[in-house]
Amino acid sequence: MQNAVLNRISTRTFSKENLSNQHIDFINKVLQDTKDIKTPFDQHAKFTKIFSKDYGKIGKKIGTYGIIKNPTLFIGGTCKNEFQSIVDFGYLFEWIILKLTEEQLGTCWLGGTFKRKQFIKDVSEGDVIPAISPVGYAAKDRSFVDKGIRNLAKSSDRLDIGDIVKRYDGTALSFSENTIILQALSLVRRGPSASNKQPWRIYIDNNDAHFYLKRTPKYPSVSLGYDIQALDIGIALCHYIVGLESFGVPYNYDMIENPVNIPDEEYVISVRISK
Repeated sequence: MQNAVLNRISTRTFSKENLSNQHIDFINKVLQDTKDIKTPFDQHAKFTKIFSKDYGKIGKKIGTYGIIKNPTLFIGGTCKNEFQSIVDFGYLFEWIILKLTEEQLGTCWLGGTFKRKQFIKDVSEGDVIPAISPVGYAAKDRSFVDKGIRNLAKSSDRLDIGDIVKRYDGTALSFSENTIILQALSLVRRGPSASNKQPWRIYIDNNDAHFYLKRTPKYPSVSLGYDIQALDIGIALCHYIVGLESFGVPYNYDMIENPVNIPDEEYVISVRISK
């Protein structure tokens, strides 16, 4: 899936061609396969798909406000409205997105611009719908709105790798070393994030990668009703694991007892290279 990480872009303008039955079957299988994916915190999420035409028939509006054009369907899901569960949801949903990208299917993370109550009618108490994505065949040309949103979010801009990854003692890494760990971590830099804030920070200690969250001040998690930047950490972890697995590197997750206190950052989890 490494190529999917490198090649994927958000698709907001879709062809009017409906997805083939083969691709619909593929989507069903990918959603089902998430049950077998090992997530950082072993939390569960439920995923589903809903055809756009069904919303039209029953008069429902997902509320994408003209941002998304002509998708065949939407995928999304629910999880507990807790930090670790939302991290794992982000991990799994990005895994789904990358699998669909491998099949040349267009997708777009939507974390705020949709009506949650209209996507899944019955959500269990204490659960949340963190994100959804349209799915379809990308149109040849983006709409004016699509181009404007991409420019507004500066979607093609990325922090330098040295701003994201450092040694655990705070010193800069020598990226000329080009180790497998650094190659895998370079995929984190390519991850999508809410408003392109890129809040992930990773600290290397020998073969351990410690993931931290550098929150964006006054980011609208309260108004959204869930911790949207927890999703971003899940995406970052997914990209790192994609990198490790592409090199055949064994790993495990760990929560260290006394993580280094880093000002304005929250320790989340560590990924250890297995011996």
